[in-house]
Amino acid sequence: MGLQGPKTAEWYRRADAALVNGVSSGFRYWGPDDTFVIQRGDGAHVEDMDGNRYIDYQLGFGPVILGHAHPAVSSAVAEAAASGTTFAMTSAREVEAAELFKQAVTWVDRLRFTNTGTEATMHAIRLARAVTGRELMLKFEGSYHGAHDYVLFSTAGSPAGTMGSRRSPVPYQTSSGIPEAIRSLVRTLPFNDLDAVERLLARDGHRIACVLVEPVMGNFFGLMPHDGYLEGLRRLCDDHGVVLIFDEVKTGFRIALGGAQEWFGVTPDLATFAKSMGNGFPVAAVAGREHVVGAWADGGVMQAGTYSGNGLSAAATAATIRELLSGEPLAAVDRAGKALMEGIRGICAEKGVPTQVLGTPSMFGIFFGDEAPRDFRDAGGHDEELYSKVVMGMISRGVLPCDDAREPWFISAAHGDAEVEQSLTAFDEALGEALG
Repeated sequence: MGLQGPKTAEWYRRADAALVNGVSSGFRYWGPDDTFVIQRGDGAHVEDMDGNRYIDYQLGFGPVILGHAHPAVSSAVAEAAASGTTFAMTSAREVEAAELFKQAVTWVDRLRFTNTGTEATMHAIRLARAVTGRELMLKFEGSYHGAHDYVLFSTAGSPAGTMGSRRSPVPYQTSSGIPEAIRSLVRTLPFNDLDAVERLLARDGHRIACVLVEPVMGNFFGLMPHDGYLEGLRRLCDDHGVVLIFDEVKTGFRIALGGAQEWFGVTPDLATFAKSMGNGFPVAAVAGREHVVGAWADGGVMQAGTYSGNGLSAAATAATIRELLSGEPLAAVDRAGKALMEGIRGICAEKGVPTQVLGTPSMFGIFFGDEAPRDFRDAGGHDEELYSKVVMGMISRGVLPCDDAREPWFISAAHGDAEVEQSLTAFDEALGEALG
């Protein structure tokens, strides 16, 4: 028996007849009997077509930082919709959103809006290549930077044993339909291995345009960088004239108001943002220092988008950032996240289950294993079967994390004491059930 009730199952059959696998993004497909169809969300909860309510720890894969259907954001978007949404010119709402963005992310000189994280990383890589006159890029194993061809190598969906040796990794192509020639322009390395980066840049630094890194691995348990790792990347990029790009699509406006730069104190040349900056509305941005983003003003570097900076997304961004600037939402996220992380650690210790709870209070992962992973190659140390049983048990108790342990739990400002208590009770009972 699957997770769908009768009404949800009927809606899924309708979805499957009109949408491939019944979804518009492959990550939403859990199989024909377990793929959800949601009718509404409010605060920390979502509700399926049968009226079953769940405490939501997916939050749309991270965007919903204030809570579903937040009144201030909904009101701002409704007002914007009544004034027209898309123009072939800059809008006042777009300007206001960009100004608030800079108020929150203080290191940024200027930015441009896009619509998705995929667009943002695509444009950032192109910009880095244009500025440096180089073609190669470096990314790290287990990181996901969107769905365009240049970044679909050695992602979190790749088999960990297919990437060659640590000293000379082989980029693993994670999708059909990517021209083989693109592989030659991509270099991959294990995360948290600064010596490997130093060796690569010593050999090929003159050919590498950018280092693209998730400061926290948003598709691999929320794995954190080791002390000095991001600082070392900054130093090595400076030494070799390489553009350092932080992919803050998940960390931006979530782990801190100013994102990973604020949390870790390391400033990149460029950064990509999306998700939490719009509380669930489709908006993204490429932001950075003038010596890089200024290339757009000089001309000759393509960046465009019909819906970039549209009225609805700009209104959502401005409203979300205004709420975050008060400090209260992220303080609430921190309280709930810390209580959950500590509670999960305590339950696992009590039951004698070796567990590492990784990440930050706003986005953390549960790794069932004796030692915390250093990088993606350590994925084999996680007990995936146990995690899957626990998640299914939690869902039956009205708590909804992602079924894939590599995807972190995301916390919103709407997750309060009651949600934390129910979630820990569900985790405790589901873990006990899974252990037999």
